[in-house]
Amino acid sequence: MNISNGQPPPLTLERLFDTPGLSGPIPAMARYAPDGRSIAWLRPADDDFERLDLWLCDLDSGSSRCLVDARSLDGSRALSEEEKARRERLRVFSAGIVEFLWAADGSAILFPVSGRLHRLALESGSTPEPVTPAEFFATDIRIASDGRIGFVHDRNLWLLEAGGQPRQLTRDGGGSVSCGLADFIAQEEMHRFDGYFFAPDASRIAFLKVDEATIPLSHRYEIDASGFSVHPQHYPYTGGPNAQVELGIIDLRDDSIRWLEWAAPDSEYLARIQWRPDGEALVIQRQPRDQQRLELVELTLDGDARVLHVETSDTWVNLHDDLRLLSNGSEALWSSERDGHRRLYRLDLTSGDLLPLTPADGMVLKLVDVDEAARHAYVEGWLDTPTQRHLYRVSLTAEEAPERLTPGHGCHQTQLAPDRSSFVDRREHLNQPPCLEVREVGGSLVAELVANRTDTPSHPYHPFLSGHRAAELGELTAADGQRLCYRITPPIMDRGGQHPVIVSVYGGPGVQRVQDAWTPLIHQYFARRGWGVFELDNRGSGHRGRDFERPIHGHLGATEVADQLLGIEYLKTLDWVDPERIAVFGHSYGGYMALMCLARHPDVFRAAVSVAPVTDWMLYDTHYTERYLGDPAGNAEGYAASAVTSYLEGLAKARPGALLLMHGMADDNVLFTHTSRLMHMLQDTGVLFELMAYPGAKHGLAGRRTGLHRFRVIEAFLARHLEGDRHA
Repeated sequence: MNISNGQPPPLTLERLFDTPGLSGPIPAMARYAPDGRSIAWLRPADDDFERLDLWLCDLDSGSSRCLVDARSLDGSRALSEEEKARRERLRVFSAGIVEFLWAADGSAILFPVSGRLHRLALESGSTPEPVTPAEFFATDIRIASDGRIGFVHDRNLWLLEAGGQPRQLTRDGGGSVSCGLADFIAQEEMHRFDGYFFAPDASRIAFLKVDEATIPLSHRYEIDASGFSVHPQHYPYTGGPNAQVELGIIDLRDDSIRWLEWAAPDSEYLARIQWRPDGEALVIQRQPRDQQRLELVELTLDGDARVLHVETSDTWVNLHDDLRLLSNGSEALWSSERDGHRRLYRLDLTSGDLLPLTPADGMVLKLVDVDEAARHAYVEGWLDTPTQRHLYRVSLTAEEAPERLTPGHGCHQTQLAPDRSSFVDRREHLNQPPCLEVREVGGSLVAELVANRTDTPSHPYHPFLSGHRAAELGELTAADGQRLCYRITPPIMDRGGQHPVIVSVYGGPGVQRVQDAWTPLIHQYFARRGWGVFELDNRGSGHRGRDFERPIHGHLGATEVADQLLGIEYLKTLDWVDPERIAVFGHSYGGYMALMCLARHPDVFRAAVSVAPVTDWMLYDTHYTERYLGDPAGNAEGYAASAVTSYLEGLAKARPGALLLMHGMADDNVLFTHTSRLMHMLQDTGVLFELMAYPGAKHGLAGRRTGLHRFRVIEAFLARHLEGDRHA
């Protein structure tokens, strides 16, 4: 799509961060109604890309409309601390309507705004009506099968009855104790965002009571534009204690609570909880502190425990959400990386036998749905090319090969209709920003909900197509023979000669950056400046399987950097690349990688931009850090070798001022302490560097104005080091 129709119009940073968003109305959270006749989704408003509105399509008529313009709602109330933390963990940075739920009977859609739940009846002329009291701040809202609504308020679990009266179910919440909320570790590292679970018949609720008093209290200073505040925080530093977690069952007939003993003697983490289909028992997933074992355990309401299945590893066992208990009560679907890549299995819960349903050389990324009557499962993943993501229909008897249901190439996120005759598909590829379509399972297109075609004159990006530089995908071979995928956005080369390259890196576990997917438009901005952008998923990155991840075990920042250096060697073979002008840029783990690349190879990288980096793993949390580095007491050498602060000599050898540090001054995940400690050590060592700190900003450094300023600073910094002061 490298169209050349004369000189392209200027693509400025101001336009990149202005409304409407240049990538178009990117859809989010598309969900079928319970009867499958309509689909609701969220999309950015045309007049403010940071605000999400609620849209609806009637599939019978094919008509779509904005169901709720979030401007019509009062969103002025400040979020509660619990809701702020939950959104930060979910990486929800938008305003307006950020989540919604279908009523159990499909007659209405419910959504929270500023902590107050609203209900919109789907009948002509209806308007959203608040259903929770004004004095309540409802967090983590869920709907039971009988229509009653659960939510957390003031750190306790409540139930909204059919008549609209809230009923308090727990009373222990307050201070260091919460009931019905997932704690920091569960949300941030285990990706379990639920703290309570309705039984299938809505007669009971399983819930978690979390007491963080076992974690020593530390004080985090949040600095904003008007001053600073001190936030006491039970931050679970690696090697230290975790929160105490109890599992209770509330009988909604009399609100009595029964406590279940969920842990084995060495259990540390309650990773997943769900009800058995008959509602007579829970099935949980638990792990010891080292995460080298994952146990699937059935807990009866009488407290009896039976281990159903065990996964083990000599490194770590990744968590997932792919458990589906089948209605026969004796089998389940389960995914496992025991063979290297994640495969879907049919698990016999009595014998423990596993029947593989997907190929050994493919990768299951998500179990989407199960049709027991037709003996099919539906999964997202890839079978041959790691940069793709498709929907497949899989035989539960393993008698047929998986059948791909999504068309073309690219990456797809899907949801099956209730009758599984169709699916909604959020589709994108290198030259197509995310769009939303409905397709029959047989393949034919039913409806375009959000076409988002850049070749349409009305699309926000259309005026800039003539200057678009198509990204290219490729592969390199790691030292151990594994495939390393890269994506490169070449610069506009009308000036000829050799050009700088920015290595944009994440490089950490659980994340895959290199895909056949729409690339961040900041890459197009850099390309117009004459800078190429190179991305490579090193070993240790996510969505590639156990064997691809495990080389980082016990020592972070070594294998990852070595693979990035392999990418640099490839760049040097390209005629348009200036090997003397290569910079590295990353955020979070990518910020850590930017520092490690510069510190370990100051002769290779001319400059580095490190945003919100981990600098010393002793300052990070238990679950994430110990998964890869183990207990600090047993791997002191690995922790030291993985810390940026151990490589000050390398940073001192870099070009003067070659490092730009950026960090939010209210970051509650990668604490500002990481950057302030490194700053102090660099100052003591006499290393020149630059710093930009953002008052009030959390880990994501979210917001249009913050983003615009951040990239202005980054551009000016890189221009000084890659081009000289004439372009700064």
